[in-house]
Amino acid sequence: MCFFTNKLTLILSMLILGSLSTTVIAEPNHATIEWAPFVKIEGIDDQQLIEKANTVQTTFISKQPGFIKRELLKRNDTDYADLIYWRNKKNATAAGNKVENCKVCLDYFSLMQAGIQPAQEFSHYSIIKSWPN
Repeated sequence: MCFFTNKLTLILSMLILGSLSTTVIAEPNHATIEWAPFVKIEGIDDQQLIEKANTVQTTFISKQPGFIKRELLKRNDTDYADLIYWRNKKNATAAGNKVENCKVCLDYFSLMQAGIQPAQEFSHYSIIKSWPN
């Protein structure tokens, strides 16, 4: 992870209690990792999910100030997560504030089960898609 400095200590909490997205930071002016777990709705395959994720990436996320990198992770046939790297918390928060007005984002979110969180225990995810800046 060449974009992180030696001074940066990342703390990643896997406890997601009732929120769709958790932004975790080491210090206010250091890189920020956004962990956004979700459960995919039935009847949607990985290719359909990746197509919508690609659209969000090219038309929204990649254009946001401070975006570094994004990965779409898969735990099993239903549990997924977006892992997004930002330059700092301010950039992550600013992008998050724009999501509700982003039609392609809402289309992507429509593939996710509202109000249902993936399993909370320790687990391993596979990277099914990665987008560099």
